[in-house]
Amino acid sequence: LGVSLGTLGAIPAAALDPNITALGEIPQPPIMGNVDPSKIDEIRRTVYVGNLNSQTTTADQLLEFFKQVGEVKFVRMAGDETQPTRFAFVEFADQNSVPRALAFNGVMFGDRPLKINHSNNAIVKPPEMTPQAAAKELEEVMKRVREAQSFISAAIEPGWLHSTSICNDFLGCF
Repeated sequence: LGVSLGTLGAIPAAALDPNITALGEIPQPPIMGNVDPSKIDEIRRTVYVGNLNSQTTTADQLLEFFKQVGEVKFVRMAGDETQPTRFAFVEFADQNSVPRALAFNGVMFGDRPLKINHSNNAIVKPPEMTPQAAAKELEEVMKRVREAQSFISAAIEPGWLHSTSICNDFLGCF
């Protein structure tokens, strides 16, 4: 995976695509279908990366690789893990990283040439939790851990069961 951006980082975007206007705008493909207007900027900062080896390519490897072209905000692996190839989406912090990423189309990544294109959609991300929701989820998880510990202790130390009341949501108290 030892591909380096090298001097490509110094190439102005207009040199990568002669259709870029003097104002420095990056040409983008048209947005397809009904797209949430709030997602357009996110789509414009995202590239599709295809032809990835299902067995050897990880999101962390893609993150490290694409850091060469700009700040990466998010990487999402997609496709069937049981198939020989998968694809991914890489979202950058700004649109100026996209032309540099597109320049890697065809570059060998492991044992396969990358297929890099503009993305037609935004990455579906897990919902962000408020600190209160995270604390509540942690509390519920810890409750289940304590219940599991009680069951394990009861199985290991049978006499312990008679001296302790065990309660849980499924079996009630015994």
